[in-house]
Amino acid sequence: MKRVQTDMRKWASDFFDLPADVTEELPRVEMLGGSQCLVENFRDVEHFDPQQLTLKLKQGRLSIQGENLKIKAIVPEMILIEGQIDSLSYRE
Repeated sequence: MKRVQTDMRKWASDFFDLPADVTEELPRVEMLGGSQCLVENFRDVEHFDPQQLTLKLKQGRLSIQGENLKIKAIVPEMILIEGQIDSLSYRE
């Protein structure tokens, strides 16, 4: 059943020309300057302190390093981080 869902998502993505973040639940990361970061399609907050935030994704982890990091908003599958963002790193 999982394979059928994956095939249908790929077909929908190709046929309707939809972005992969919509059809395949891939993370979408949007930086707004060096002080805001919006992440969509995340699973959970794994670690948080004012210098580092680590998010669980469907596949892998996203780490955000910086100073005075704050979670400004969090709703299912979307999080907005504010503070001085120095770097982002992804690992599977």
